[in-house]
Amino acid sequence: MTIVAGAAIGSLWLSASGISRSPSLLPARESLAGPGTSGSLNLLLVGNDSREQASATVMMVVHVDSARQRVDVVSLPLSLLVTAPDGSPKRLSARYADGGAPAVVQSVEDLLGIHIDHVALTWIDSMSRLIDMLGRVRIDNPMTATTGGFTFPRGEVNLTGQEALAFVRPDGTPGVDLDRAESQRLVLQGIVERLLTSNALLNPSTVKAVLDQLAGDIVVDAGLDARAMVELFVDLRLRSTQQRPTTIKLPTAGGGVTDAGLSYLLPDQIRVAALGRALNADAMAAWGR
Repeated sequence: MTIVAGAAIGSLWLSASGISRSPSLLPARESLAGPGTSGSLNLLLVGNDSREQASATVMMVVHVDSARQRVDVVSLPLSLLVTAPDGSPKRLSARYADGGAPAVVQSVEDLLGIHIDHVALTWIDSMSRLIDMLGRVRIDNPMTATTGGFTFPRGEVNLTGQEALAFVRPDGTPGVDLDRAESQRLVLQGIVERLLTSNALLNPSTVKAVLDQLAGDIVVDAGLDARAMVELFVDLRLRSTQQRPTTIKLPTAGGGVTDAGLSYLLPDQIRVAALGRALNADAMAAWGR
């Protein structure tokens, strides 16, 4: 039994080793230490529409507690107004366009007072096969919409890979369709949920196939090596007490329009600070109560 389990873990390690890694996704740091509970993890997940476009469409912080019992996903508005290193206000999307993932890491760390341990980039348009492997993804659709030949009712919807691709490419009819970024956020959150909860992933061969697929769909920072990925996945599958990750939208307090005509949202400084403290203390179970 031990030999079989060891062989399965070894196979997963080989598959995780095939995932692309980049040393340029995190900013240069003098120390790897930062605020937060020892053993907890914060990952910045950035979703892009396609490999041909360098602009981000989804950003979120995935927090894993030190006990590996719960996962909390904080959704970051792309239009969020943050402070650049030169003191000027910039939308989060502009920070990514100007400085890539390291710039967003710096802005998110400054905003929330947390430490981002890892970064993952993914491409929404390549997720269809992964979704089918996971056995559909569940989303909470806020409005009925018809696009790509499919009708998506309001409420809980389970999407196949093909349906998910149609859902993230709405026709764009104002007041009738979700905007592209919101639809992609919902699907990416659904994928994160299924990666953590799908019964299909109790089968080691399915896990290997998923990791093999991820090798072409994701890039992570150089510090998130194969061993760390496999250990994190196994720990969460064995220890998690959640039926699904908790999803939170970063608290905002109104907004406006820039001189260039771009809309922006302002962070609710008091609630954002409280959220940061909850993340650092592994106290997300009580957040919002």
